[in-house]
Formats: sequence, structure tokens, C-alpha cells
Amino acid sequence: MLRRPSYALTQARSCDYIEQNSIYCSKCSLQDERKKPMPDHDEREAQILHAATAVILRQGYDKTTMSDIAEEAGVSRGTVYLYFKGKEELFEALLYWEWMQYSQVWLEAIESDPRGGTVGGFYRALFHAVSSRPLMASIMRRDRRVLGNYLRKPDNLVARIESGLTALDLIKALQAVGAVRQDLDPAVTAHLLETLSYGQLTIADFHSPDQFPPFPVVMEALADMMDRWLLPEDGGNSEAGKQVFRQIVVETKGRIEQMGLSHGQARDTKEVV
Repeated sequence: MLRRPSYALTQARSCDYIEQNSIYCSKCSLQDERKKPMPDHDEREAQILHAATAVILRQGYDKTTMSDIAEEAGVSRGTVYLYFKGKEELFEALLYWEWMQYSQVWLEAIESDPRGGTVGGFYRALFHAVSSRPLMASIMRRDRRVLGNYLRKPDNLVARIESGLTALDLIKALQAVGAVRQDLDPAVTAHLLETLSYGQLTIADFHSPDQFPPFPVVMEALADMMDRWLLPEDGGNSEAGKQVFRQIVVETKGRIEQMGLSHGQARDTKEVV
């Protein structure tokens, strides 16, 4: 379940407040909405976020309106504004939510993989998590069709979230615990890994997916190639590698939660279905 957003429901109890603040101008629509049986607050918020995901993936952030999201969610526009002040606040709440869910899916894939503590396991889990979350795939590709002009915003949330751990930090941490060969230059290794992962995420922009081998086959081959290249001769310490990855998730979630709290948009880490 999601926690209440900063834009508290109690702030918009009267039609006068809503009209005075140019949030929603139809008293009748809001009054009609209040007459309906109200679902759990968090359930309704999740419903709106699910709807926003579908609409933004379909037509992009720039072309999406609050009315579009309301229609997709099956609620009035006034109801959407009770939860979010405007489209940008809603979208940033969606980004917080998406990163939290993605992190959880990624960690579960790491934990269930006997080889999850290797660099190959890291990227195998990453591609698995991204393949099940199309919005996250768009975020990682910096897909302008989906994210639009939001990416032009100074200090946008996508950039802030991704400003934490780098591939270079990852390689150094794994070398320190014996999960990556010590003789490799960490900066060069990190650059090559980023090139491989970004290429896998963006190749569909340049070639027809009809030409591609099955994604799970490619994913497994890429992970195997990484491990053959990066693992020490003794196979490395996979469990120590997993501990590095667990710490990455803890730190990433902590940073995202702190960002959310600073914007009054704290989110729970539980999966929303």
C-alpha cells in the first residue's frame, strides 16, 4: 500500500477551496464523486498511479493531461486533484513508486539466482526487472517520447535518483570483496558495462525487434559473457557479491525515500498490485 501524499485529502474538503486555488472548477462533479462509496485512500491513489503509467506509456508525458489520467482511472478529475496538485507532482510520485517497485523486483531476482552475486547476475536481474516494467525501461533509456520535456527540467527526479551509485562504484565494491578480478581497470570495466547495458536497452530504437533472438536467450548469454570476463579464476565470492547488491538496494531506497519525504511524497516499498 502507498502512504498518503503530501497534498493531504484534508486540504481540499470544500469546493470553495478547490475553486479559489484553480485546482478544479466543477462543484457538481466533486459533489457527485463524494456521494460514491469511497475506497481505501491508498487503494485509490494506487489506482490513479496505475492509470497514469498506462496513459504516459501510451501517449507520453507531454501529451498527457490530468483529465486523461482521470478517465483511465475511472474517476473524476477532481478526485485526481485531491491526491496530486498537478501533472508534475503526480509524475514525480509515479517515478518514486516505479523506482521502489523496480528495486524490489531486481533484488528478488538476485536472491533467487544462485549466481546472483556476480556482475552477470546483477545484469541478469536488471534486464529481468526492466523487461517486466516498461516504464522503468523508458526511464533507463531516457525515452523522450515517454518522458518528454520533463527531462529538460533542471535537477529532474530521474537525474537525481540516478546520481547515486555508479558502475564504477559497483566494480570497485565487487573487487573489494573478491567478486571481480583484481587485475581489471575499474574505470574501463565500468565504461564497457554501461555501453553493453545501454545498448541492450536501446537497440530496438535502431533495429526491428523481429530480427532479435529471444530476449531471455540474449540475457543469459550476456550474463554468462560478463562472468567469463570478470570472475576471478576461483569463481569469486558470490555471497559477498549479493551482500554488496543488498546494500545497494538499501541505500538506493533510502535516498529515494528521503527525496520523497522532502517533497512530502513518501512511498511504501511494498508491491502494489
